[in-house]
Amino acid sequence: MLGAMNKFECTAWDESVYAGAEGGARIGDARMTFRYSGILDGESKSAGLLAYTTGNTGTSTGAEVFTGTIDGKAGTVILRTTTTFDEEKVSGTFEVVPGTGTGDLADAKGHGGYELAMGSMSTEYTFTS
Repeated sequence: MLGAMNKFECTAWDESVYAGAEGGARIGDARMTFRYSGILDGESKSAGLLAYTTGNTGTSTGAEVFTGTIDGKAGTVILRTTTTFDEEKVSGTFEVVPGTGTGDLADAKGHGGYELAMGSMSTEYTFTS
């Protein structure tokens, strides 16, 4: 895949706040759908727990069920996700959870990351297997 661009796009976002002060410390969750192309090629369904410190600044942890191919091998895996976000950007990392792979991805491993400008729905990602 030399020269191929690794890209992912958020195609759906549904967020709910459970508790806390508007504009202040609060918690909630988000359910998202992502479309990957490049080394990872497929779609994932994601669920994350959000912890806002103030305004639109905070962190989240979550998981994605990815269905597609990684380096041309087909199956599903769960990706563990961690992000930080503020008014300008979202910075995230993800890693394959060992033992969650199916099909040709039964022994999959790897990790990656991205930085997404706030308000944008797509960006490039890195992935190392």
